Amino acid sequence: MEFKKFFVYPRFPESLEKLVTISYNLWFTWDFDALSLFYRMDAELFRKVKHNPIKFIHLLSKEKIEALAQDRRFLLDLQEIWERFEEYQKKVHPMVSASDLTKGDVIAYFSTEFALHEALPVYAGGLGVLAGDILMGASDLDIPLVGVSLLYNRGYFKQTFDPAGLQKEESDIFDKFLNILREVKDPEGKPLLIELHILDKFYKAKVWKVEVGKRICLFLDTDIPENPPDVRAITEYLYPAEPEKRLKQEILLGMGGYQALRKMGLDPKIYHLNEGHSAFVILSRLKELMLEKGLSYPEAKLFIQETTVFTTHTPLIAGNEHFDTKLVEKYLGPEVSALGLTMEDLTKCGCILGDKSLFWLPALAIRYSRHVNAVSKLHQETTKKMWQPLFEDWLFEEVPIDYVTNGVHWRWLSEPFNDLLKEYVGLDFRFLGPDDPAWDEILNIPDEEVWEAHKKNKQRLINLLNKLLEEELMRGDPQKTSRKWSLPLKRFHLIIGCARRVTGYKRNNLILFDKERLLKILQDTDKPVLFVFAGKAHPKDLEGKKMIQELLDFRAKYQLEDKFVFIENYDLHLARYIIWGSDVWLNNPYRPMEASGTSGMKAAINGVLNLSVLDGWWAEGYDGTNGWAIYPKEGLPPYNYFEANQIYTLLEGEIRNLYYQRDEEGIPREWVQRMKRALYICCKNFSMNRVLLEYLQKFYQPALTQFKTLTAENFALVKRLDAERKILEENWGKIKILSFQTNILGEATWEDSEIEIKVEVEFGDLPKELVTVELVCIKEMGLEEEISKEFTFVPLELEKAENGKAFYSIKYQLYGHGLRKVGVRVVPSNEILRRAYPELIKWY
Repeated sequence: MEFKKFFVYPRFPESLEKLVTISYNLWFTWDFDALSLFYRMDAELFRKVKHNPIKFIHLLSKEKIEALAQDRRFLLDLQEIWERFEEYQKKVHPMVSASDLTKGDVIAYFSTEFALHEALPVYAGGLGVLAGDILMGASDLDIPLVGVSLLYNRGYFKQTFDPAGLQKEESDIFDKFLNILREVKDPEGKPLLIELHILDKFYKAKVWKVEVGKRICLFLDTDIPENPPDVRAITEYLYPAEPEKRLKQEILLGMGGYQALRKMGLDPKIYHLNEGHSAFVILSRLKELMLEKGLSYPEAKLFIQETTVFTTHTPLIAGNEHFDTKLVEKYLGPEVSALGLTMEDLTKCGCILGDKSLFWLPALAIRYSRHVNAVSKLHQETTKKMWQPLFEDWLFEEVPIDYVTNGVHWRWLSEPFNDLLKEYVGLDFRFLGPDDPAWDEILNIPDEEVWEAHKKNKQRLINLLNKLLEEELMRGDPQKTSRKWSLPLKRFHLIIGCARRVTGYKRNNLILFDKERLLKILQDTDKPVLFVFAGKAHPKDLEGKKMIQELLDFRAKYQLEDKFVFIENYDLHLARYIIWGSDVWLNNPYRPMEASGTSGMKAAINGVLNLSVLDGWWAEGYDGTNGWAIYPKEGLPPYNYFEANQIYTLLEGEIRNLYYQRDEEGIPREWVQRMKRALYICCKNFSMNRVLLEYLQKFYQPALTQFKTLTAENFALVKRLDAERKILEENWGKIKILSFQTNILGEATWEDSEIEIKVEVEFGDLPKELVTVELVCIKEMGLEEEISKEFTFVPLELEKAENGKAFYSIKYQLYGHGLRKVGVRVVPSNEILRRAYPELIKWY
């Protein structure tokens, strides 16, 4: 027999319409009073639906809805929260107000995953969490940013374990309609669809949106009846292992996402690509500029470069998104031909060192982006080394990759610490910039209040862990369903948290390096320790799966159920509890493999002390008073013994001693002082406010200025620059630096003396005003292992030109002493062309 399945929606009384509106906006997740409304209505049901507000309100009984509509106290509280929500909608950060950014200056932020809420499990880890935090931060500051992503119908995966402790993956199917998602409608009120024509097949995708405060995030979904099964399956899983399916996803994300924005009437001025997955949006932008605006390919490319921001996170070249070029040609060859281009034109933008067999999406993104950034200062060095081949003749220090160290949104702040900051820093602390002196008040919060806030967080974590471990016990032995968890975990134990994606470079199991030494720590009843682990390994990451299995085997072999815990199916909800309730946050990746490491920031804004390798953000955030550093040794083979021994030594001594050193009031005063330092440094320097204000100053404002300049008078400047480019390219091979003379050889050179440089250049027919002959002076300071370099770039003056040759000179003053290096080169005079065409450089 066959039944038609459908859902009958309740009619909400007019007095509760504001509740429905708030339920559809994720603002409620970082406003504790708004969040508490749902718990007040029915806490047990709210937990059962995984805090999904839409499913929750639609499962309330008719009697409950009617009672709430008549509950005067509830309605007054709802009205108060509504007024705060309306006030929030009007807030604009002063630096945003002072910028040139207006509501119409839309920034399209593309990311293959967004971690917005546990009810929408379309994220795998840090990349998605960062994207979610950026969208929420943009809402707080009122930066006109819109998110673009895909809706994975089976999520990432639900993690379980077999009896041997091996990770198993199950589909994490979620309900689209009883969720925070809303269908985007076209002008006729029908669901908005986009359509791509690829390989003689039409790919349709429905557009959904999630409201995130003042911002929205769009999600494309191919699992609709209009598509055949193979197309419906494109958005089935996040990060599919099959290259062809993954390529289809990334074509949909870039080109489909672009089309969705246009169909919604959004015309972004700046495109921000979070990793290389969305780089094919460049093809759609080329199509618009060339076929609709009438620009040539070089003109369109130049304009895209000046209005694109690319953020890279991946520290290993092999981990960057790449495909067989033949596969890319199979799917995108017709699209490229339609632009009057060849695949050669595209592949040379996606290859490295001339190897055209592989197509690298980050290489494409870098070549089409004026603004490229890594996500920490140390990661900038790693990234420059990785992508220097794209700028072969540039000095390493000149490789145009900047950095903006990641930060975290206030949604990661626990309620007890949120209350403390409101009381001592100010009600509007969430809108403060990093330089605001109000942050200093954190250091004046009484120790007792900080410790009490932390104790609340620890108790909530312990309550959750005991509940989850009891459920695990029942699943493992159904005959013992009446048995209670017999070894309840204790709040007063020193809790060490380590919850993050499980993979080789993160070394989640490094603590097991010396099991005997670890056992002595765990079996010490005077200063007990509880380790709490969580995290997923990618389904194809066998090394990661074995690491989890080793952790579980250790726990089982030594019967450490109350001392060494691994919680399955890590998600946003579980992350909050572990981050908030830990005393110490353990992070021990191979340096320099940790691009940033935002989990440690989330811990620190809740007073949790980091015990971390000096990598990523911790290399900038650690000051000796706010946690502990694990000093790394870089290189292969991995120095596991060196770093593991530091962890054991700190746990055996300083960390446990400091934690259990209590005064007559039971407060570990020195520990709390470190907590306050951790809270102060992280809130001040590693919030999402600081990140976005840095993006605004470094990238968004300059890109917007260029957008306005380059589009003026029908792209007049773009066309003039391209005319210069043609002349430069036609004549570049004819440039010869015939001589480079100095007066420094053969005699001692003293500080404050003046050196003279003379250069003779043959230009052929190239107009000399289009190029600059430049002196490059490098000053080296320090010892071999810690050499720092200072660069000076000075244009030489043209003395005379005759017979196709030009003679340049300069007198250059030397300041300070030490090793110097001087060289000369010819580069385009125009800065835009210099960056757009890095191959236009000639050294003597």
